[in-house]
Amino acid sequence: MSTSDSAAQGGIALDPVCGMEVEIATARHTTEYHGETYYFCGKGCKLDFEDDPEKYFDPDYVPSM
Repeated sequence: MSTSDSAAQGGIALDPVCGMEVEIATARHTTEYHGETYYFCGKGCKLDFEDDPEKYFDPDYVPSM
């Protein structure tokens, strides 16, 4: 979830890898991609996203915890 999408949800973003809710104000794991900020529940999800970000934009991708 990008910064603009999450602002509409009251400071909560969805981790694009696992689908968990992440509080923007306290998020420790973030990354920038194509000018947008993405928030992650942990280091593993952040690293997975950075390894292959386009995978998580595929319409057939289903986040899993």
